[in-house]
Amino acid sequence: MKLTLINLASFYIGWFACVIAAGQGHPLIGPMVVALLLGFHFFLLSDTVREARLIIGVGILGSSIDTLLIWSGLYSFPGHSMAWLCPLWITALWMIFATTLHTSLGWLAGHYALAAILGGVGGPLSYYAGARFGALTLSPHPTLTLVTITIVWAITMPVLIWLARPAPFRMLLGESAP
Repeated sequence: MKLTLINLASFYIGWFACVIAAGQGHPLIGPMVVALLLGFHFFLLSDTVREARLIIGVGILGSSIDTLLIWSGLYSFPGHSMAWLCPLWITALWMIFATTLHTSLGWLAGHYALAAILGGVGGPLSYYAGARFGALTLSPHPTLTLVTITIVWAITMPVLIWLARPAPFRMLLGESAP
């Protein structure tokens, strides 16, 4: 229970650091805070290799998803010089979110329909809050943007829960099951 609460607090500290700092024009502060939080997260765990694989994999997957959504014109990031690629603070958000998959969201393991519902609600709320903090700008059609994010997160969240299981990583890395 203690690890779950620490993990949940770390996630929210990382989320607010990334979003508020980016909204204030300081997009590197959030990733620095997340790096410290990730270090603390690894300090608390015993299976750091498995967790590192998950965090890196989710970081790559999530950054790819956000880059595709940027390309589609659904949102943009003010002051971001490489407008065709999601900013580093978004990758940091995906990585700190990945830390919740085995801890504070570990109870979702195997509950893919519930994961889809939570993703479909939490995902768009997070992007909407980010826009309210000035970290991103929604398209001129915010309803279309939020509906699309709802669909994307309703699909992505169960995939992330599935990836958090040990077997998918062994399969992707060509390792055999124990």
